[in-house]
Amino acid sequence: MDSWHPEWSRRWRPVLLALLVTTGSFASPGQPAGEPEPILVVQGAVQQRLLLDREALGKLSWREFSEVRQFGQGAAAEQVTVRYQGVPLREILDQAVLAPDRRAVRRAVVVLTAKDGYQTVFSWGELYNSRLGEGVILVRGEDDRDLLRDDGGPALRSLYDIRSGPRHVRWLQKIEVLLVDGT
Repeated sequence: MDSWHPEWSRRWRPVLLALLVTTGSFASPGQPAGEPEPILVVQGAVQQRLLLDREALGKLSWREFSEVRQFGQGAAAEQVTVRYQGVPLREILDQAVLAPDRRAVRRAVVVLTAKDGYQTVFSWGELYNSRLGEGVILVRGEDDRDLLRDDGGPALRSLYDIRSGPRHVRWLQKIEVLLVDGT
């Protein structure tokens, strides 16, 4: 049975609008009223769950990165350098402190989820035991664009992947560390 009904809308719309006008916003479920809504959540096999709002993201140690992208093929190919303001993903994971079992954490995967449901995965080995991990960055700015302001949240880029698209996550919302069962 469809839960939307025109009578419900006519009856409750003025109440909801009044609530919005008087409070200025709605708190999300489980979010205490008056506290900033987290933009990015880090959870799973971590010792400290992180809820990063705009202020917390702004305080990260953002650095400059760059990537050369090639558009087109053959003689018509053009190379463009893209500048990023970012922080390595493993620094965010280190703040959350990965699971204490050092053997189990080596079987961990990190699942990154966007607001639109898009997901990508990195293994612990890629992030902590290879050069690739140096270039997996949480992106705040791209060239002169501030993603926190323009998109409402950060993105994620893997600068050393051969194909950059599959593990580029816009509107990053959740970082989840999962321990993969060895069986």
